[in-house]
Order: sequence, then C-alpha cells, then structure tokens
Amino acid sequence: MAPIDLRKPGLIWRTVRYLTVRQLVFQVLTRLRSRPRLRLPRTAPAAYFLKVPDAEKPISWQTGTFLFLNQSYSPGSQPINWNYRHAGAMDYGKLWTYNLNYFDFLNQPGMSPVSGVRLIHDFIRQSDALQDGLEAYPTSLRIINWVEFLSRNRIQQAMIDRHLFAQVTLLRHRLEYAIGGNHLLENGYALLLGALYFRHQRWFRLGARLVRSEMNRQILTDGGHDERSPMYHQLLLDRLLTVLLALQHDTWHKDAMLVHDLSDKACQMLRWLTVVTFRNGDIPLVNDSVLGVAPTTAQLLAKAERVLGNRFGLTRAMVTRLQDSGYRMFRTDRYELFADVGPVGPDHQPGHAHADTLSFVLHVDNLPLVVDKGVSTYQIGPRRDRERSTAAHNTVCIDSVNSSEVWSGFRVGLRARVIVLTDTPTKLTARHDGYRRLGVIHERTWAVEPNRLLLTDRLIGIWNHKNRVGTARFYLHPDVRVQLSDDRILVGPLQLSVSSETQPVVSVINYGFAEGFNRLRTGQCLEVLFTDYLDTTMWLIE
Repeated sequence: MAPIDLRKPGLIWRTVRYLTVRQLVFQVLTRLRSRPRLRLPRTAPAAYFLKVPDAEKPISWQTGTFLFLNQSYSPGSQPINWNYRHAGAMDYGKLWTYNLNYFDFLNQPGMSPVSGVRLIHDFIRQSDALQDGLEAYPTSLRIINWVEFLSRNRIQQAMIDRHLFAQVTLLRHRLEYAIGGNHLLENGYALLLGALYFRHQRWFRLGARLVRSEMNRQILTDGGHDERSPMYHQLLLDRLLTVLLALQHDTWHKDAMLVHDLSDKACQMLRWLTVVTFRNGDIPLVNDSVLGVAPTTAQLLAKAERVLGNRFGLTRAMVTRLQDSGYRMFRTDRYELFADVGPVGPDHQPGHAHADTLSFVLHVDNLPLVVDKGVSTYQIGPRRDRERSTAAHNTVCIDSVNSSEVWSGFRVGLRARVIVLTDTPTKLTARHDGYRRLGVIHERTWAVEPNRLLLTDRLIGIWNHKNRVGTARFYLHPDVRVQLSDDRILVGPLQLSVSSETQPVVSVINYGFAEGFNRLRTGQCLEVLFTDYLDTTMWLIE
C-alpha cells in the first residue's frame, strides 16, 4: 500500500473525503496488522478436483525464464527468488513481483505437470521469506491458478494441499475491504474456488455473499465495470467465467441461485464488452488499460459460449445501450468513434483512473487512427504521472492543469464532473467542471455523419476572462503520419480543418505509444493551441 504524503494535507483531504466508512476502518486496521504469515494445518485436508477451463494463459515461463511486463528473469541454477524485483540498477517494480507470484504460468499451454509441481514446491520452500507474494491480491490469483492447475492435471499431494489451504485461510482474514474494487472481487472469486476445492462451507458462504454484493456494487446497469477500464473488465469477466464453470459442474454447494445470478452478471458484462470492442477486435485503452494483459474479447466470447450455453446465445442477440459507464460508441460504415463523457471512476476507488474526461478514440477503415496512448508502467514517478495526465489524452488541456487531480500513481483528489447535454445516435454534447478552479467550463460536441466527423470544443468562462486558451491534442497511432500544409492537415485517411476565435497554432510532436508495459513505440501527436472555441472537421478521404 503506497504511503500517504503528509506534507500535502489539502490534497490528502480532497482524496480521502470520498472513501467509505468501511474503507476508512479497514485502512487503519490494515496498517496495524503484522506481516502476513502462513499457518499450515497439521494434516492435509480432503481436496476435490473442479471442472476448469483448458490451459489458456499467455506464455510467461519458458526454459527457466520468467517473462512479465516485457521484462525477464532467469534464475539459472539458483533457487527462484520469489521476491525478485531488481535487475542490477533497474527496478522492475511491485507489479512485476506480483505477476511472478500470481502463478499464471501454471495454466499456460504446454506447461507439464512435472514442471508445474516443481515450481509450486520451490515456492512452498521459500514461503516464510515472501514479502509482496503473501498480500491478498497475489494470494487470490495464486489460489485460483493452483486450483485450476491441480484440478486439470489431477494432482493431489499432501504438502501442496496443506499449503493451499493455509493460503485460503490467510486470504479469508485479509480481504481487501480497504481497497475494494477489482481487488475485492478477485478475493471473492478465490474464496469461492478454494471453498469448492476443499468443500469448506463457511468459506463458501462468505465468498458467495462477497461476490454477490460486490457484483451488484461494481457492475453498472449497462454492464460495465465501475472502474471504467476495459482491460480490468476483461480480466474480471474471464475469472467470473472460470468460477461459473466450476459452480455449474459441482453439486456440493447446492446454491443454484448463485449460478443464476452470476450468469446474469456475466451476460451483462459480455454485452457491454461487445459494444465497446472495435470491429478489429481491439478495446479502447482508456484509463489503466494495456495491450496483451487480458484475454481478448474474441477469446472471452468463445469461453462464454462454452460456459453459458443457451443463455450466451440470447445474450449475443441483445443490444446494450451504453449509459452508466459514461462511454459511448458511434459506428458508421467507415469509422468507429468511442467517446468518454462519464466520471473518471467510482468515487471510493478511482485508482485506475486517468484525467481523460471528454477524450475519444477513433478507428477508420478498421484501423486505429486517434488512439489512447495507454500505460507503460504502474510505478509511481514522472512517467506514471504523465500517462495519467490530461495532456496525455485526446481532450483539451488548460494551462497544463489536469482536469482531475491524479497523483501518487493510484490516487485522485478533485474529480471532473460531467453533464451530458445531448445524447442521440448522431450527436453527443457534454461539459465538465474540471477547470472550474481556473474559471472555465470545457464543453465538447461530437457530430457524426457518414463520411465526416465534426468536433467542437468551447471554453465557457465562469468569470469575465478574455482569450481563454486551451490545447487540444490528437494522439495518432504510430502507423499514422501527419502532413501539414498552409491550407490543410492530412492525417492518414483524414483531412482536417481547424478554426478558432483567433488563428489556431498547429504543431506536431512525438510521443511514446504503449504497446504493453515497458514497451513504447514512437507516434505523432497533433497539438492545436486555440482561444475560446475550436471547430475541428474531419473528412474521410476516398
């Protein structure tokens, strides 16, 4: 858990004022707790194999080398360091160590039972020295991965089962109420699978209650996850389908309503995901979303077909109108426009939020053109700050100020509030108050036509300021190039024109597009400096 900078009392107050009472209580309790330790049962508990999906995780362990976040670690002849984080002077970061301790590699295609068991035993031998690996989040994912691997390969070893039982026991007492969000849902999923594997009634009741309540809290009425990250939506949906598969094929739990309720939630999430996925299969990389981390939408649809059966068929025929999540998708024959007119995230947990209000993503002819630049790191520092900033998104920035007060990697102080003024199949207008402290309201309109897109930005003065100056940015996919001339702007298959109260100043800068964690590719960004209003017209070139 990141420390709080006590030198900034105003910023801290603007951040913690949104926390729930439950979060505040557990924030205190979490900081008072001792370091987590495993207490193994004296004898191996009875274990029961579950129905699990085929091995489907990405390849992250091969010939003795671990590869996560595009950074590798080869222990060679030495024991694996499960606290591994530093490669020489380079700090891989806590997320890398988390990934090492998730044990996703157990369920990658081609993982042999012998190799998997060897890796598990190496981990068990060093479990007393674990640091990040015994925190609740990596423990949750490890429980799920161990249960899947052991069940798929019909492996039953007393030491492994004792250790797995101890991990579920530890998790049960360290549920992440202080954080909430996707962490708490993953805790619940792990409790359910651990309860099924050991047929532990109290764990099952707690896990069922937790997952039900958090799904009702976190899944919005339009089916989107309330942290507004398509990547985390995919990850949570994937895990939900895994849990549903186990519940459907296990007669011990006798909770048919849980299966029914979770199936309904899975269908809602599938419909939302289908709507926000572009025709080429990509998701918009809004908020904390990264390529290559979660299963693709196509993979999740295939998995859902196997798990949900007829219910999935009905889901595919239904249409979801995006609403509560704050996103909108417009489609014409040649282009797709994804717009953000919602909150940055839930007030109590905006950790994966960016200051990207009124940003958008545009695909033309099934190829990405205007893109969200994505994230390349979760490590607290200048790069993380830049990637969450307003200036890093396809929206308007004023005086280099963020529209929402993102800070310290996963925190948000003041949040931009949005009002949607027009919402039709061809026109969307919204405004936000993120620059109220500067005396300005930003309003943006998207007008959708078959071969043209009109974008209008207005800086509405709260006070009597003249020459309100803003910078609009359009981040282009690295495969797209800009051509500037006296009277026109060519951007791939688009021709652009811009006008403002005064002559707009147009320039092109280079930026780093995140093709995954720690992997940047150079692209171009079109910057337009304007006063009061900016009319941007994009014509499709035949």
